[in-house]
Amino acid sequence: MNWHIDLPYNGAICRYNEIGTKGNNRAYFVERLCDSLRNRLAGLGKIHIELEHGRVFFTLEDGATFTPEKLAVLRQVIPTISGVSSLSPGFLVEPTMEALEAVLDEFFPAVRAACPATPGRATTYAMRARRSDKAFPLTCEQVERHFAERLLSRFPELEIDLKHADLVVEVEIRHQRAFVSFERIAGAGGLPSGTAGNVLTMLSGGFDSPVASYEMMRRGCHVDFLTFHSSPYTPPATLEKVAELVRQLNTYQKKGCLVACNLVAAQKAIRDNCLSKHRTVLYRRMMMRIAEAVANGLNSLAIVTGDNLGQVASQTLTNMSIISSVTQKMILRPLLTFDKLQIISVADAIGTSIISARNVPDSCTVFAPDNPTTMADLQKILEDETHLDIPALLQDCLQHTCFLNPKTFFEHPWLDRQTI
Repeated sequence: MNWHIDLPYNGAICRYNEIGTKGNNRAYFVERLCDSLRNRLAGLGKIHIELEHGRVFFTLEDGATFTPEKLAVLRQVIPTISGVSSLSPGFLVEPTMEALEAVLDEFFPAVRAACPATPGRATTYAMRARRSDKAFPLTCEQVERHFAERLLSRFPELEIDLKHADLVVEVEIRHQRAFVSFERIAGAGGLPSGTAGNVLTMLSGGFDSPVASYEMMRRGCHVDFLTFHSSPYTPPATLEKVAELVRQLNTYQKKGCLVACNLVAAQKAIRDNCLSKHRTVLYRRMMMRIAEAVANGLNSLAIVTGDNLGQVASQTLTNMSIISSVTQKMILRPLLTFDKLQIISVADAIGTSIISARNVPDSCTVFAPDNPTTMADLQKILEDETHLDIPALLQDCLQHTCFLNPKTFFEHPWLDRQTI
């Protein structure tokens, strides 16, 4: 159902899928999910959460009903919460047929009136009932039939369609409560943020690395961000664009930090001392060394990239292998097999595509070769690197690395991070 109506709901039910497979660890994941709900739904005020047999029920403080403004918060925020498969605002009532009938009798007419009509065909209806209280006098099928007869006798223009109904009523019958809802808000799915540990994304202003960051968040990771620039060869807009991406991505998690590194000293040394066709691979190897140092400083378990197999010269299997060999840190590439349309589709959904689409120079274009190698030879790369003072260049780059506040643009030197 892709439409909604604002009713005086007195509760909500949060559903999860993958968390339910966690066996003895499920309680930990559910607890983290509840923490996420409390933090991300702070705009609703204090919420009271109760757990019952694979469901998370919550109500507003003092039993207040959801105002249209608070329902708008739910519809905006729930799709961004990792671990939530779906959420429905609805009516919490006593687990009796009389209470269920009272809710449907009072509110179903308004729901029916709000349901958009499709010219040329009847509006379709379905009820999906579930019960965990086996002492309840009716089975799920009997509940569904009872209300089909009760409602369709009042609204004879409705037709039943159990698979693709325009109007769906969901009923949950539990030991302590029953719940009636007319709307499902899809969540992000996956696992709750922070349950899988910390990772560091090498974030550019393009489409790929923001989507890679989001995919890791959906798997329960907390993501910090490292970006590269080449000031003065790249403009301030380079970092402004990345900061805006970080602000958007941080709406999906507890805020991750942004670290910015000026790579220009290493790029100049590579330009002046190494073969032109090797520059892209050599730049990426230096970036990976810097990323390893930053990841270690942030206690990140892995480095995340937006690499997509075969998309550009640095992302062939051969070149990725050579680039990865400079670090012992685990490298995660969640977009490796995505096609570009899939990536852009996710970027659209998470609100990063409009930012990524802006044409702003980045460090990858500075001193870029005309014909970068797609099949580098490791021995020749190592030979080229003998012309570089790698430790000195790494130290220089780290001295020109800073924490960057993505809102205020306040900078704090990376090497002085212990004073933060």
